[in-house]
Amino acid sequence: MSIHKITFLTGHNWKSNRLGGFHKFAEAACNAGIEVVFFSFPRPYYSYFMHQELYNKKSIQALQKGISYEVGKSRLHNVTLATLKLPNGANKILSDGMMNALERFSFTSFRRFAKKWLDGTDVFVFESCDGMIFIDRLKKMYPNAKMVYRPSDPLMYDGALSRYVTNETHIMKTADLNIIVNQEGLDLYRRKIPDFDTAIRYTLLSNGVDIESYEKKYDTPELLQKPNTILYVGAWEVEWNLLFLAAEQNTDFNYIVVCPNFPSTEIQEKVKTYKNLFYVPGIPPAEVPAWITNCAVVMVPYITDFYKNRPLGITAKYYQAMAARKPIVAYCDTPKLSDVGAAVTYTYEDFISAVRNAVSQKTCDYQFDLSDRRWENITAKFLELCDL
Repeated sequence: MSIHKITFLTGHNWKSNRLGGFHKFAEAACNAGIEVVFFSFPRPYYSYFMHQELYNKKSIQALQKGISYEVGKSRLHNVTLATLKLPNGANKILSDGMMNALERFSFTSFRRFAKKWLDGTDVFVFESCDGMIFIDRLKKMYPNAKMVYRPSDPLMYDGALSRYVTNETHIMKTADLNIIVNQEGLDLYRRKIPDFDTAIRYTLLSNGVDIESYEKKYDTPELLQKPNTILYVGAWEVEWNLLFLAAEQNTDFNYIVVCPNFPSTEIQEKVKTYKNLFYVPGIPPAEVPAWITNCAVVMVPYITDFYKNRPLGITAKYYQAMAARKPIVAYCDTPKLSDVGAAVTYTYEDFISAVRNAVSQKTCDYQFDLSDRRWENITAKFLELCDL
């Protein structure tokens, strides 16, 4: 392999209570002996005053100094560049250009930052995050490096800010290769970018799943030792009013939400008033199989109508539940789930009823071939694409 160093521009931290495909790609690169930089972005200065997993003073200051890890046969450096990015609400009074300029501006020299951490990069891989605003600067500084855009969650969904539509269109036309994760994403891009097939260099490569991890037996986490556990593990916000009603109507069921994105203080306080509804602010990725395999039902209760403008398709969290043969009940997600044997609902009443039915199922088989979704196959293909 001719690649010696890859830089991933991602919204994730390397050590985090959320696991994205970029973690798997970076791990595979390290196992292949490639040096990796995990450039976590954005990390705005205003988030020094936040108290969330990714956005807090301690975490950001540590990443500004750089944290290095021994991974596989190589080293991985997790770094960030704090900038004057403003909350998206400021876009109501500031132009797209001004918002982009503030997001790029840092009191630390970008050139000095790049020289320390990014020099020698053969391939820059951009996630669908604000880090895409650096593509022109990086292309100019590193003209021989390959630019790859891998959008796990397209940013130009219906209703998105015009700034994101423009920025994402630009990176897709500028990148040497775009790696799209599903047909739904491809269909959206074709609809949003009129000359997509002639102007964009792309290929399809899905997310993956560690199938064997979800076929094993694990000690049951304490919270899951309760009867009839209905579990959500994910980073997207959930429909809390649905879960309040479900907990009230099914008092013998225990609803558990594991999510590193904190709900409002009001929601957290209300959750505490229920004896059968629980919120957990994230768990280490290594523990996810133990939680998924030991629950009664996997639920995915997205915000009402969330799926209508998000081309997510059947995502990796469903792969995990399928591999564990757990009954699945979704709320407001792709209708394609019903084609493979999962229950997908669109009203509160139907969700609550489907959960009741699922609890009695114990196990479930799906009409979905996971064999070509194994992470080792996906990451091998990813590195091959980066090396072309």
